[in-house]
Amino acid sequence: MTEFLLRRAVPADSETLTAIAQAAKAHWRYPPDWLELWRDGLTVTPQFIAAHLTLCAELAGKIVGFAAVAESESGWELEHMWVLPAYMGQGIGRDLLGAILGRLAARGATSLRIASDPHAVGFYEQLGAQVVGVVDSLPTGRRLPLLTLPVSSPFK
Repeated sequence: MTEFLLRRAVPADSETLTAIAQAAKAHWRYPPDWLELWRDGLTVTPQFIAAHLTLCAELAGKIVGFAAVAESESGWELEHMWVLPAYMGQGIGRDLLGAILGRLAARGATSLRIASDPHAVGFYEQLGAQVVGVVDSLPTGRRLPLLTLPVSSPFK
């Protein structure tokens, strides 16, 4: 396993986090017009970072992944979970998600909702998440699996 540092993201990280999200999504070889449709959703602004729990993983001073959650009336939702393709499979995503769950537990949360890219469903299921439904996405007609993950998941 690779040694990396987990830290709270700061607004100045926004361009780097946006680039990571775009690179990770493009890794799945979606059509360019779909990636363009998702541009706004993959953009992480300084305001977003300031307003939401956002953690990033650094390796030798370089941010290689990040995760962010938002609280709503219906509970906590995973807004972003991205790792640069060259660093996938090294435990970074697992540790980021574990750190997020630890912070949510401290806030009294019991579960995390995840509208997952279909390519990532297996990752979340391995960590204890269960598919509970679907949500609409872009392009029109596309639906994403909706999962819930107990905050008390033992993988942390």
